[in-house]
Amino acid sequence: MATIMRGGQVMTDALRDRDRLVTDAVKSLEPAARAQWRELVTLESPSSDTGGLIRVLSWVEGALIELGATVERVAVPSAGGRTSSAGGAARGAGIAVARCGADDARRLLVCTHLDTVHSSWRGPTWSEQGGQVVGPGVADMKGGVLVVLLALRALRQVGVEDLSWTVVATTDEETGSWDSRDELARLARGHVAAFIPEPAMADGSIVAQRPGSARVVIEATGRAAHAGRDAAQGISAVTALCEALVAAAKLADPPRRIVNMSILRGGEATNIIPDRAGATGNIRWQSEADGQALMDGVRSLSRGSADELPHVTVEIEVNRPVKERTEAVEALVRTMQHAASALGLRIGAGFTGGVSDGNIIQAAGVPTLDGMGVRGGNLHRSDEFAELDSLGERAALLALTMLRVRDSIRS
Repeated sequence: MATIMRGGQVMTDALRDRDRLVTDAVKSLEPAARAQWRELVTLESPSSDTGGLIRVLSWVEGALIELGATVERVAVPSAGGRTSSAGGAARGAGIAVARCGADDARRLLVCTHLDTVHSSWRGPTWSEQGGQVVGPGVADMKGGVLVVLLALRALRQVGVEDLSWTVVATTDEETGSWDSRDELARLARGHVAAFIPEPAMADGSIVAQRPGSARVVIEATGRAAHAGRDAAQGISAVTALCEALVAAAKLADPPRRIVNMSILRGGEATNIIPDRAGATGNIRWQSEADGQALMDGVRSLSRGSADELPHVTVEIEVNRPVKERTEAVEALVRTMQHAASALGLRIGAGFTGGVSDGNIIQAAGVPTLDGMGVRGGNLHRSDEFAELDSLGERAALLALTMLRVRDSIRS
């Protein structure tokens, strides 16, 4: 049997034949998958729309059942209204969990999300032009969902029966995964590797490293007074809040430390010195050391007390820890690049300032490759787009990578 070295691994005739069978299957199944991509995007599912989320959950569950999976709907408790966005998250949609294959030491996890950031999409939900398609969540991440389905269908078509996998579909990722994060961490345990089909980076690279992220709430209390007659007796909570926000901004050092205090509230009328003001925002950090320094700095903005005005309080809640580029992740990157080489592709692995459920899964002890979804851009905008031809490319990449991870554990 002839062998060659590719990407640091042995490439045998049998492996080349298997790769060809899988890629041919992806090509044959891609037209139907592209039609389903359009169907799924047309089923709008903003994070705040429980009905829409339940509809797409049912759609995805049906597709996974067709792949021979056992599917269950898992309810998750409410996180009490905490959210990373102004729009808020829907309640009660739950998580879809699909399992296929024997529970063994080689089970792989794929985690998707079905919610989108677009609360109301203006214009057609699917608009093709010049090899691209524009639509709500077309890249983030409904394109990724179809990458997963196409990859698994191709593997099933060529007769791969000894691949154990779990597919999870959440419905609150875009608002911070506050409801689902504990259940997601529980579900992740016991898997040897995980894949997240978030959109690829601009150059097609996958994501090996992500920052940590936390929600920050700063509240200021002052003393109300008539803005003219009793101005000397008043203490402005808005002024105290603004001073804290300016100080918080000075703690930033992108990309190592990011501060974004974005939702502000305070004051009732222009002739009343405000006694209440508040701000909610997000902080991110590239390493655990950066995170500790940033959180210590933000906490130091607290001052005063109920008897010593103005009183400023700070609340920080971490919802996604740092996703580091560990040795285990590096091994997955090499495996992915070996698969990419078999497809005639050179795909890198980088850092991005965005966070995902991959942070949560890796923190649960499962090395994770992120950014395995379609190529696209303008994420979270009204002109979000995806590259149509990337569907088959990324599905083949995911399928071959999963097989190689399985093979490496078996050997």
